[in-house]
Amino acid sequence: MSRLTIIGIGPGSAEYFMPAARNRMREAHTVIAARRILPMLREVCGAVETEFLPMGKIKDTLEMIDGLLREEKEVALIVSGDPLMYSLYKTILNQEISADWEMEVIPGIGSMQMLGAAFGETMEDARLVSVHGRSRTPGSVALCVTENPKVFFLCSKEQGPAWLSQIMLDYHLDDVEVFAGANLSYEDQILESGSPAEIAKKEFPSLCVAMIKNPHPRPVTRPCFLSDEDFERGRTPMTKEEIRVLILHKMKIHPDDVIWDIGAGTGSVSVECARQATFGQVHSVERDEAAVHLIEKNRDKFELDNLFIYQGDAAERTADLPVPDKVFIGGSGGKLREIMKNIAAFDREIRVTVSAVTLETIAEAGEILGNYDADYDVIQATVGRGRKIGSYHIMDTNNPVMIFTATIHGPGAVSYTHLTLPTIA
Repeated sequence: MSRLTIIGIGPGSAEYFMPAARNRMREAHTVIAARRILPMLREVCGAVETEFLPMGKIKDTLEMIDGLLREEKEVALIVSGDPLMYSLYKTILNQEISADWEMEVIPGIGSMQMLGAAFGETMEDARLVSVHGRSRTPGSVALCVTENPKVFFLCSKEQGPAWLSQIMLDYHLDDVEVFAGANLSYEDQILESGSPAEIAKKEFPSLCVAMIKNPHPRPVTRPCFLSDEDFERGRTPMTKEEIRVLILHKMKIHPDDVIWDIGAGTGSVSVECARQATFGQVHSVERDEAAVHLIEKNRDKFELDNLFIYQGDAAERTADLPVPDKVFIGGSGGKLREIMKNIAAFDREIRVTVSAVTLETIAEAGEILGNYDADYDVIQATVGRGRKIGSYHIMDTNNPVMIFTATIHGPGAVSYTHLTLPTIA
């Protein structure tokens, strides 16, 4: 079998097409590239007997390459920018069909480098992020900018500099500076810089990158846990503080997580999650009307604008919720199987934590979670509280609680986060 050479052509202009890339392309029997750049490649190659083929869907393209390599042909696959930076090369490496291929990579100049060069900004102190072909929550973008002095973004048409700037405004990151570049290396190149308020008003084409500088980066710290006495209570059962700590530990919450709290009760777990996921979202589902009012009171008490509350049947409401990173199920109304089916339908990996007290619920949770994760984790927790009797103290022990934790792998198991904040139901 011959060799596949993956070649980066840089930002697009022929003058940034490196000599090594030109030479290797001219040596190939077949050149595969996006249809829009084939004319430029033919011109660069000159009068050589090279076959030029348009790139199709990834699956079809890989099968075409495999066939050509088995015919002992040298193949060059041309990609924009740098093959090692948010490019097709990583996808190829992860495919079974490429396991036996001999491959070589010729790097190119990426658009992020072009933007840094245009504004004289170095990259060794920067975080590099892609929102092109990916979905990210506004919170995850805001978190990234908050914690880093400089972030470069590979943009898409919808998630461009104006979108990024509006997120900065929404999260009160008004003191950052936004830099944007579009059609870099072409005659109609666009370079803009300014405050989030200024850039949010501008329109940019799809071939676009951005950089945001934060003069005051800081690590995002997590607040301490709350006591039971901090919450509005009522008669609705509440997950006690010691059990909440264990649940939150098992959930492994990240600051920009999207979280479901199913069977939320008073909302004590929802509140703790919202305080932990300060750049994320918490979606709290509870069927009891009185409990919903308590959740609303606790949300307002702690001023949590990232906590969204829904009243209704858990199985029905979860079908319409944003894709979660973490799920806590404290009560399912007998619909655990349906809820898990909804979770497992998402094309990603989701961490699910379930608490159970009754023997029936414990048995059901073990069976259902085991169908999705044979290696699920389970612990039993019992909390004893001291109580004074006369001059002595005794321990009152609560019912033991089983806490299950499973990792659910959806059909595609790809990384996914949400784009839009929903309205409060």
